[in-house]
Amino acid sequence: MKFWTGIFILSFGLTIHCGAGVDRVDTNDAQSQVYAAAKFASEKCGNPIPNPPLVIINKPIQRNLDFCTIAITRTECPFLGYPLPCTLIYLEKETGDLPWYLNFNELSKIQIK
Repeated sequence: MKFWTGIFILSFGLTIHCGAGVDRVDTNDAQSQVYAAAKFASEKCGNPIPNPPLVIINKPIQRNLDFCTIAITRTECPFLGYPLPCTLIYLEKETGDLPWYLNFNELSKIQIK
């Protein structure tokens, strides 16, 4: 009896979580996260934060925001622009998994100036 109750609770929880849709981050929280990553990279490289700053205008998808902040913190010096994966924060739909032929490490080295 306990086994079936546990299975029911687990499946119910997964159903609710999977049906929730994409996770979005509040604009102010996302802006703070990008700023903190940019500040870390600028201090690491000894450069000022690139101008103009990366401005977030809508609630980005959590996964895309994470790609951006990871790419910023892993960027190579000099930190003169934002990495290419930061363009993902402006997408309205979830990108899904990165295709096998894209190398995230190489993409994060390309900076937008």
